Amino acid sequence: MIGLSERLLEQALDLLWSLWTELGVSGWGKAYPDCAVDPEPLILFTAALGDADPRLRDEATDWCIKYGCYISGTRLRNLLNKESESAQKKFGEFAATVAAHSKQRWPGATSARKYRPTGRSQIDDFSKPSMIVLRLRALLGVSARADAVKVFLSRPGDSFSASDIAGETNFTKRHVATALESLRMGGLLESLPLRNQVQHQLRSAEEVLVAVGSVPRAFPNWVAVFHCLGTLVEMARRVEKLNEVVREVEVKSALNKLAIEIRAARLPAPPNGVSGAAFWPAFTAWVLGIADRAKNAGTNRGWLVATQPVPAPSLR
Repeated sequence: MIGLSERLLEQALDLLWSLWTELGVSGWGKAYPDCAVDPEPLILFTAALGDADPRLRDEATDWCIKYGCYISGTRLRNLLNKESESAQKKFGEFAATVAAHSKQRWPGATSARKYRPTGRSQIDDFSKPSMIVLRLRALLGVSARADAVKVFLSRPGDSFSASDIAGETNFTKRHVATALESLRMGGLLESLPLRNQVQHQLRSAEEVLVAVGSVPRAFPNWVAVFHCLGTLVEMARRVEKLNEVVREVEVKSALNKLAIEIRAARLPAPPNGVSGAAFWPAFTAWVLGIADRAKNAGTNRGWLVATQPVPAPSLR
């Protein structure tokens, strides 16, 4: 029988194929027309799983060679610093391969693998809702400005501090503060002091939407989603052959460490109050449900932008 780690890995790869296909990669998979695709965490997760599907890795590399000018090296560096040593090593080869065939010089590049670009990636324009990040960068430059505007558009009635935006975009607070000030000076934002912070809000969401074009309904936190999926794949691979008691202890300990990311990804909480022989089946059902939820992001079976945060999961 196929183990949990293999089943979860297969679903994670299906998700990556679907997201890359939405961005113009030659492939197959479900369309994500109403879900924002976040390119930097997508690149990092693809590189981390690359050996599991060489064709996916190669087609993603082809896309990056052609459209890498729309990718933020600064954001890649900030996200890469949070990755495991293994993921950093795999990205190093991916980045070096892209550099060998383009002008892109991304952080962490090591030695390129043997590779010949396929030339199959194709984007006619960035008008699709799913490409909101790339469209904003085409309009505002590859910078914290574009990604900050994306956050405002995801919740146009909300206000945010520089710290809020930094946390959501993975740019430094200094870069974000500079970006917010330029957006305020340009008339896009209004800024008001609130207690010991300055809160920023779109001055006219309707006018911005007219200028920007179509915006997706769903803005998943792909950084958190991919981190959860990657951690769960590795954890399942490590523990699925352990004895029942040790496996339960290992899994619950790991899930407690993952609790913040699970909440940030707006994923359902792990099974609580389940132990003994019933734990592994309950955990397996939850894990596969997580993967299915990610695969259906932006649809009625997936998740849209929630107005209230999901309660933090806890395990006993």
